[in-house]
Order: sequence, then structure tokens, then C-alpha cells
Amino acid sequence: MDHVGINVTDLQRSADWYQKVMGFTIFHKWQTTWMIKRGDMHIGLFLRPSAKKIDDIDNTMAITHFAYATDAKGFQEAQDRLTKLGVKFDPPVDTGVAHSIFFYDPDGYQLEITSFY
Repeated sequence: MDHVGINVTDLQRSADWYQKVMGFTIFHKWQTTWMIKRGDMHIGLFLRPSAKKIDDIDNTMAITHFAYATDAKGFQEAQDRLTKLGVKFDPPVDTGVAHSIFFYDPDGYQLEITSFY
């Protein structure tokens, strides 16, 4: 996969958050779309200032979250970094194949950091 695109209400706020929290940098800016990247991962940020959140994500056809894989050391480092930045996340969950934490970006998109064992 080359990239995913998400609608955001504020390009600068989203780009800043993804840089600070997830290590993404701005790759290219168009008038109402910015592409951010981290290594080979890209996210298209599409400006939609009047966009409304989905009321019931579990009963709507939509992408529910984005997951980022890491190893056990990176999993702990991610939790330490999120704590340091004041980003609230759910306690680690053992899914039976991995440990995962979940948290949200400024527009309410759920992100997951997972470490398979």
C-alpha cells in the first residue's frame, strides 16, 4: 500500500500532531491536501473543516483504525513517549497474538501500536 487518506479539520494541527507523536514529516503540500510521511509510510491529510464524525463507527462501513507494528522494546518506548507527551492511551491489551495499545489523533481517528509475539 502506498498511502491512506484521511479527512481532517485542520491541516496544520494534524501535521503537527503526527510529527510530534508519530514522527511523520510533511512530504508535500497542495492547497487543501498535505502528504506526510515516515519512512515508506504516507498519510494524505485532506482538509474538510466542516466534516462531522461518524456517530456509530461499529455499524458503519469505514476504516476503524490504523495500526503500527513494532517490537517489544519499541512497544514500551511508544508507551513511554505517549505518556511523556500527555497522549492518553488505553492500557496494553493482549490480543492472543500481540500486545496492543490504542489512542486517538486530534480528529478522533483511532491509532494502534502493536507488538506481535
